[in-house]
Amino acid sequence: MKKKDEESGTTPPETAPEGLRDRKKAHHRSLLIEATGEAVLNHGVRGATIDRIQQISGLSRGMISLHFGSKENLLLALIEQLAEEYTQNWRAAVDQGNTDPAWRLVTLMRADFAPAVLNRRNMVIWFAFRAEAPSNPQYRPFVDSRESNFRRAMTETCRTLAGPGNEALADQRAYALTALLEGMWADFHLNPESFNRAEALETCILVARRLFPDHTF
Repeated sequence: MKKKDEESGTTPPETAPEGLRDRKKAHHRSLLIEATGEAVLNHGVRGATIDRIQQISGLSRGMISLHFGSKENLLLALIEQLAEEYTQNWRAAVDQGNTDPAWRLVTLMRADFAPAVLNRRNMVIWFAFRAEAPSNPQYRPFVDSRESNFRRAMTETCRTLAGPGNEALADQRAYALTALLEGMWADFHLNPESFNRAEALETCILVARRLFPDHTF
């Protein structure tokens, strides 16, 4: 039961425990980001209006303002979330204690075809933001050749495979493999129903064998 205030004799209103408030806040933020993703999926970045986000999420404009301040901040939160999920995916794949660079290279490429990151929803959203990047540089870090940590991991792995003194050549090969993966993503984006993940990975491994013939892939 509520306790009455000893001085006024009135019953103070109950306040939600801090943990519950935090969970509600996180839930509302998640709903808004998910709704923004659906709006971008169906209408593009510019078509993801506040009205559509509000309708999809079932939350008020005030909630959008409270949690993100503006639609632009909400869009940034969406693409940041996708980039973070992408990073977590490939890092989890390679973080298994195996130091063989050939294994690491194949694992990095295989992670790029994981359904968790390579799916129709993500590709439509990712390419939609990429189309806006020239006019909105805030998006570029999240859509330019995946993200810098992945590109760095590819480059470091290729340098290990190429050996000391071959850094420039290794960097070119890392660039070539990243471009190949870019092409595979574009192919999936245009042909999601017919795209074959296993065939795509095998094609990437075939190229890796040609680039690093002294290693077994």
